Amino acid sequence: MPKRPKSGPASFGYKRHDGRLVAHEDEASIRLYIFELFVEHQRKKTVAEILNAEGYRTRASVLFTAQTISRLLTEEAVTGIEGKVEAIVPRELWERCNAILDAQQKAGGAKRTATHLFSGLVHCSCGQKMYVPSSGKKYVCSDCRNKIATDDLEVIFRFQLKTYEFPIDNKQSMLNIHHDWSTLSFKFKREFVETITKRIDVADKKVTCFLYSL
Repeated sequence: MPKRPKSGPASFGYKRHDGRLVAHEDEASIRLYIFELFVEHQRKKTVAEILNAEGYRTRASVLFTAQTISRLLTEEAVTGIEGKVEAIVPRELWERCNAILDAQQKAGGAKRTATHLFSGLVHCSCGQKMYVPSSGKKYVCSDCRNKIATDDLEVIFRFQLKTYEFPIDNKQSMLNIHHDWSTLSFKFKREFVETITKRIDVADKKVTCFLYSL
């Protein structure tokens, strides 16, 4: 049984109406989106970065953080309390997210460290995710065996980055990143890739990078 929500300001995604917590017309869909993103990426920091990159903000108009995401994911009342709280997140989705969180906590909270720049983001045209085998140098689709060299994909990403329309206040910093790309650390580049990249599709003769709007 979900705990009864505390009195005070309604949690993000809700508003008070006639003594009940009901879906907020602007925030409820964002609250659901947080759960969907976490199931896909399984990293609170990544979820926060995606939300911030897409222009979403908390009710206080500040950036989302991993701590904020953790609190929003674990509040069970979002699955609904009869007569008290409207459900805005399916029970099954809440349980999946919290099972992931529990497993991560039992593992000491250690997060997976990407060993390749685009790990988890590369998709084959057949729909499968592509991966780099141990000691390999190519992203490979396990179904149709489509392949692309890791170095080639980085070159293509950097090229497509040149044509990306960044907001005017970010343009100079983005130009610097593009110019200095070869000298940047892997950690910095990976964090940048995670922040700006939704997915990368690899077809036989075409690669498309889908980037978030900053």
